[in-house]
Amino acid sequence: MTDLNNADFAEGLRYQRLGLYPQAFDEFITIEAAGHQRTFRKCCEMAWSNQLHERQIDRLFYELDAEVKRKNGIAIYNYGLVMEYMKNIPKATELLKLADELKVPEARTALMRILLVPK
Repeated sequence: MTDLNNADFAEGLRYQRLGLYPQAFDEFITIEAAGHQRTFRKCCEMAWSNQLHERQIDRLFYELDAEVKRKNGIAIYNYGLVMEYMKNIPKATELLKLADELKVPEARTALMRILLVPK
């Protein structure tokens, strides 16, 4: 998110607290689309909290795939966490490895957690 104090972000949080997840997602994705540092953190948090519908997950993955092409390390890391939550371990491993190569500090810990956890 570009500005955690802006009115749109606060509105998204309000929608989320009220359980209005589609509206919250729309607020958060709009903020990300307008931002320069696109991390998609709140949208990813909503995905791993089971707050998104399939259509919203598809939209999020579309946006995150674009960020992979742009080599956006933080967005790639967040994408990897969602894939880990969704039990898509090969994709999570690929994304977290890429995020680690892009020097995202948290990526190595997440990658090690996946690789070292007994299957």
